[in-house]
Amino acid sequence: MNKQYQGRRLWLVVRLLAWLPLPLATAFGAFVATLITLAPLRYASAYRVVLINLLATHPSMSLAEAKRIGRRSMAELGRTLTEFSHVWHRPVQETLARVTQIHGEQAFLDACASERPVLMLSLHQGSWEISNLYLGDKGNREKTLIMYQPHPATLMDAMVKAARERTGSVLIPTNSQGVKKALAAMKAGGTLGILSDHNPGNRSNPVVPFFGYEVPTPALIDKLVQRYRPHVFIVSCIRGEGGVKDIQLHFEEAPEIEQASDTMEILTTMNAGLQRCIDRNPGQYQWTYKRFKWGPRGRRNWYRHSLQLLHRIRQGEDRKSLGLHPDTDKDQ
Repeated sequence: MNKQYQGRRLWLVVRLLAWLPLPLATAFGAFVATLITLAPLRYASAYRVVLINLLATHPSMSLAEAKRIGRRSMAELGRTLTEFSHVWHRPVQETLARVTQIHGEQAFLDACASERPVLMLSLHQGSWEISNLYLGDKGNREKTLIMYQPHPATLMDAMVKAARERTGSVLIPTNSQGVKKALAAMKAGGTLGILSDHNPGNRSNPVVPFFGYEVPTPALIDKLVQRYRPHVFIVSCIRGEGGVKDIQLHFEEAPEIEQASDTMEILTTMNAGLQRCIDRNPGQYQWTYKRFKWGPRGRRNWYRHSLQLLHRIRQGEDRKSLGLHPDTDKDQ
């Protein structure tokens, strides 16, 4: 099945979900994702990745606690994926009306009104897609750029791009052309949004600690900070007690990143800020992402051997002996 055909099928599913009431659509997503966690682990590869990531990044967390948070994380991911249909196809103001709290909004608006550029560092947590609409709606219109990974299917890519640009921001791809546009935007005093918790494709990027593990981290962020000294914010968008109708947007000023003097300090401080956001609400983070796949000495085999590793942890083996501990990662 080629990617274009898969894209057409996905496009149709997204359009159909947009017609359902939001609570029903997201409940369906959460239900399907929860079913995955109830299947035998040999058939639940995404859930295995979640458990491995939680256990490796939280040395004191028990397997039972990891399963509890992991099930919630999977359910929240199901909500997030089905929520995309409404964020992309329902009226913008209907979506933004679900934002009940905005922390640090005035600092963000003041930064946008200044002559300095603004750099927004976000992460895959909660209703993160909504922050894209907000940045275009409230930021510097026509001067707000958001970097994104183009979808391999033309139809899906066109849909996502059109949906995210409805409030005035401009999407740029995560390739050399996009980087040039990002640099130009910073030079012109614009606003740039980047999902900064991803694993950069080029492993020549700097290797920096994240949850105690050395991982490749986007070099572009360091270049932007050192060259243009922008206002820097870490942006998170989580669901409150009211669920998908209680969206809380956080703009956290990051002067320690702005004032950092070298590559390691900038990127280490950024990763520490992302970690704080994740640890405040781990159940809404997208732990299915294989963020720790690569280290300074090459590929980690956590995800390839996840079933065996989880079996050995269940049998009582120490995580340090299995290489699932920050201390052992440093010793290798």
